Amino acid sequence: MGKKTKFYGVRQGRKTGVFSSWEECKESIHGYSGAIYKSFFTYKEALDWYQGKEDSLFEILSEEEAGDTSEDLKPDFEVYTDGSYREEQYSWAYAFVKDGKVIYEDSSIGKNPAAASMRNVAGEIAAVLYAVKRASELRVKIRIYHDYAGIAHWATGEWRAKNEFTKFYAQKMRKYRGIYSFRKVKSHSGNQFNDYVDQKAKEALEIKNGG
Repeated sequence: MGKKTKFYGVRQGRKTGVFSSWEECKESIHGYSGAIYKSFFTYKEALDWYQGKEDSLFEILSEEEAGDTSEDLKPDFEVYTDGSYREEQYSWAYAFVKDGKVIYEDSSIGKNPAAASMRNVAGEIAAVLYAVKRASELRVKIRIYHDYAGIAHWATGEWRAKNEFTKFYAQKMRKYRGIYSFRKVKSHSGNQFNDYVDQKAKEALEIKNGG
């Protein structure tokens, strides 16, 4: 069975509109900061989305057609990030790892009470923002290991940021583009450093082990 034709809507890019090939779409969005785009199986669906007639909670593009995620970036550190939540408070933690050892780390309780509506995701966002800020100060490049898909997808534009917190996150991550890449890990899978930052985030909220 032949491969189905796809159409591509581009809301933000060098050119905007509906394109009938991935090559045309890629030419418009590749390397464009803040590009917003999505693929569809029919022209009408693509046009409706482009014109704002259809909106879901997350606008997601399939991984094989995703934008530049800087996978070729050579990191100076692996950075593990995580967040936690308890009683309307969120916390965050990160750890810079090199040669199997934690070199830099930090954790704290979140400072924006309204962001707590996103529960532990608010903490995961905060952890990444603090980590890239630290990387910028150190003038190093990092690969960010995270266990929630949105952490990468909002930053790369694969998910459309819709509330004030994800929009702020996406905007800040564009500022730091070029010093980070992403790698997703499965939560609670026995990964030493993922478990480490998970525990650090919990400790910030005084959550006991297993809580």
